[in-house]
Amino acid sequence: MKKWIRKATVLTAMLSVSTLLYAAETTPETRAMHWLDDLQVLVQLDTQRTDSLSGKDFNANGVRDDVEEYVKQKFHKDPFQEALFMEAAKKIQQIITLPEESTPQEHLKLDKELLSLYTCRDYILYRDNEEHIDQELLNKTLFKAKVLNTEERLSAYIEHKKKLPLNFSDLSGEQLRKEKSACIARYRAFANPDTHAAENILR
Repeated sequence: MKKWIRKATVLTAMLSVSTLLYAAETTPETRAMHWLDDLQVLVQLDTQRTDSLSGKDFNANGVRDDVEEYVKQKFHKDPFQEALFMEAAKKIQQIITLPEESTPQEHLKLDKELLSLYTCRDYILYRDNEEHIDQELLNKTLFKAKVLNTEERLSAYIEHKKKLPLNFSDLSGEQLRKEKSACIARYRAFANPDTHAAENILR
């Protein structure tokens, strides 16, 4: 309640200052309509608080806007890695917003899909060159910190991990080989613009 009162006070102050700035240029009637519309917009934005689990996702692509901007800025020089991190961000968002009644199998499915993305990213990066491996490992940690950047989001992810089967920890040797083969095919398709465009059309 106190949090909402503080937000309402800030909104009121913002509107008051802005109203004074425009007062000399508009009539009372147009001012009333103008600020009514703006207030409705501000209230709608406030209902999508950035500290909620879902956060803001105005383009509705499944990735929070702040995370999408972070990934694009940090990995724009490596489009394949950028694409994998965007998918990973979407997968984590699905994980932390799973309904409470979700089954362990549903949690396991998403966790395996996320692990597959990380495995592909690491394999492509490290198979030929390990010179920057420490920095790349740090980049993955920083990415996770950005996606899970509030106590509520981190807690939801920890609770997700607790629901995974006790005997699930990593990919087996055979699974890892399959993942690498699938990753190479994915990388080749991404590197070929015509193939990549065709895949997007089929999705």
